[in-house]
Amino acid sequence: MEIRQLRTLMSIVKLGSFSEAAQQLGYTQSSVTSHIQLLEKELGTRLFERLGHSLMLTADGERLYGYAERMVRLDDEAHAELERQTEPEGILSLGMSESIASYHLNQVLTEYVRLYPKVKLRLQLGIGSSFTGLLRRNLLDIAFFLEGKVRNHEFTAHCLWPEPIVLSVAPTHGLAKRTRVTEKDLAGQTLILTDVNSRYTSQLSDSLAKKKVEPDRVLEIGQVEAARQFAMQGIGVAVLPLAVVRPEIAAGHLVRLPWQGLPWEMHAYMVHHRDKWLSLPMKLFMKLVHERLSEAGGDGREQ
Repeated sequence: MEIRQLRTLMSIVKLGSFSEAAQQLGYTQSSVTSHIQLLEKELGTRLFERLGHSLMLTADGERLYGYAERMVRLDDEAHAELERQTEPEGILSLGMSESIASYHLNQVLTEYVRLYPKVKLRLQLGIGSSFTGLLRRNLLDIAFFLEGKVRNHEFTAHCLWPEPIVLSVAPTHGLAKRTRVTEKDLAGQTLILTDVNSRYTSQLSDSLAKKKVEPDRVLEIGQVEAARQFAMQGIGVAVLPLAVVRPEIAAGHLVRLPWQGLPWEMHAYMVHHRDKWLSLPMKLFMKLVHERLSEAGGDGREQ
């Protein structure tokens, strides 16, 4: 029996409808139905019955409702008591790519550690495709993704900033002098990627397949620094966020290709599970991210 299931039960009773309860709680109607079915299975009884057009609690449902009110009230009181602490403490687990940590949130992370020394920050650098499961299993509090749009209704996602994805090569590379580059120009080339499972990599692969274009080989380099070095040595075409290669492009060590193929409209998202209780360390971190992005002219729209 979970508190969220009891909250769902109470919302259905107050609103008289599964669909209205789903809308108020931010769930799909199937999720609300699942909450009640799981409760009924665990307790071995029916909680609701429909009499004509009215949705009513059964006798067992009435008995459970009294307990639900008390348990939810205690849950709220416990959260309120813990949130009254003047200085946050505990563990905050974050997941993000190396590029986001190094080129976008480095100052935010540094400031957070300075402001809240009693919070133990656990930072997991990795690829976005691995963070979804970790959020579901409550092994991460917050993760950052590069996506066109976060469509998974299990998560609450805050759109933070646009993240251009660019193709770059060494000045000596055969494509460096081109005034226009499309999918066909990548035939027979070596592509340098950091995450073959990323959204923008998948989009590029789909685009190449549609044009019947095959690169000579694909090098998956897990570290952005190594991928950038490979590109500067003329080994191939790096597909990376602009923030990663901007200094090298400005210095003339890399050339940004004038890509005219499939456009990438990637954005950075700050994501947590929709059912996750927002602890004080989480709230303060998200607040700091939004404040610093606002100062820099960024965005923080919830999706």
